[in-house]
Amino acid sequence: MKPGMSLLRAVAGVCTGLALTACGGALTPEEAAAEETAALATSEAALASCGTWSSWTNTGATSCEPRSTCGSEWRCEPNLKGGDAQSLTGGPEGLIPVCPPGESAVRYDKNGRFNQQSSYRVCFDAAGNYTHTEYQYQSVFSACGC
Repeated sequence: MKPGMSLLRAVAGVCTGLALTACGGALTPEEAAAEETAALATSEAALASCGTWSSWTNTGATSCEPRSTCGSEWRCEPNLKGGDAQSLTGGPEGLIPVCPPGESAVRYDKNGRFNQQSSYRVCFDAAGNYTHTEYQYQSVFSACGC
């Protein structure tokens, strides 16, 4: 048993007893055990915790992906899958081109650059010892064009 667990069990027992008194009813042994387990889990979770997340910083990685706010263009593409015809670039943005027979106009968003960002937080056990570091990532739009 971890140090401090007997104290946690005592606190859980007192809390369970207070709950019984407040509600005016007795718990079955199974219900009392479930209450104690829940109280211990809550207490342990409060003791072992992680710090706050760091601010977001660029990792240096970028990606180039379609972005609707960067505009779009129309291309003529074969109606059937596996067609070999070369796509034709349509006219000015917003105007749907007239495509040759067997092809349809398809709208494509123009590419934008995204920066990958990361954030981290450090976690400790109940005794205050380092246990692990957690990371999270996000992709943030940077600019149109790649």
